[in-house]
Amino acid sequence: MELLRSNSFAPWPERAGRALCSAALVLLVCVAWLVTLVAQSGHAEYDVKAAFLFSFTKFVEWPGSAFADARAPVVLGIIGEDPFSGGLSRIVDGQVVQGRGIIVRRHQFGDDLRSCQVLFVSASERARVPQILASLQGSGVLTVSDLDGFAAAGGVMQFVMEESRVRFLINLDAALQAKLRINSKLLALAHVVNRADVRGTN
Repeated sequence: MELLRSNSFAPWPERAGRALCSAALVLLVCVAWLVTLVAQSGHAEYDVKAAFLFSFTKFVEWPGSAFADARAPVVLGIIGEDPFSGGLSRIVDGQVVQGRGIIVRRHQFGDDLRSCQVLFVSASERARVPQILASLQGSGVLTVSDLDGFAAAGGVMQFVMEESRVRFLINLDAALQAKLRINSKLLALAHVVNRADVRGTN
C-alpha cells in the first residue's frame, strides 16, 4: 500500500467532480459485487469486463492533447477480435463521461490507434502487443487487456481472474508515462504495481 499512498492523486476539488467521482465509485463497487454472481467463462465474464471499462473512464483524466477538441468524444477502441460481442457498445450507448459523449471503435493492427482514449487489446493480438504498445508511447492512451503479462510488457491495466472474480492490475509507471491521472479511489480497488513489481510476480 505504500506505492498507492505515495503516487495517488488528490481527489477532484470541485464539488461537481466529487459528486461524479462518488457516483462512479458506487458503480464500480456494484460491478465488483456483480462478479460474485456470474460464471468465470462465456459472455458473463466479458459483460463484467465491459462494465469495468466504462467505469474506468470516470476515474481517469487525460491530457488535453488526447482530444481533438473540447467536443470530441471519449473513444473506447478494441483492437482485434471483439470478445464483448457488442456488449461494450450497449453499455456506453447514450452515456456521457466528463462532459463528453462516449463511443466504441473497432480496429485492426496497422490502424492509427492514437485517436482512442481507451484501447482494449484483444487476445487475438497477443503476438503484436510489443508493437502496439510501442506505437502508443507518449500518446495518452489508456491501454487495457486480459492477456497474461500485459502489465509487465508496459500496458496500463490488466484484467486478472481471482477466485472467479474479475480483478485488475494498474501499472502506475505506464500510466504516468502516458500522462494519465488515475484517481486514488480507483487505485484503491486495484493491485497497483510498477513494471519491476509485475516482472517479479511472473
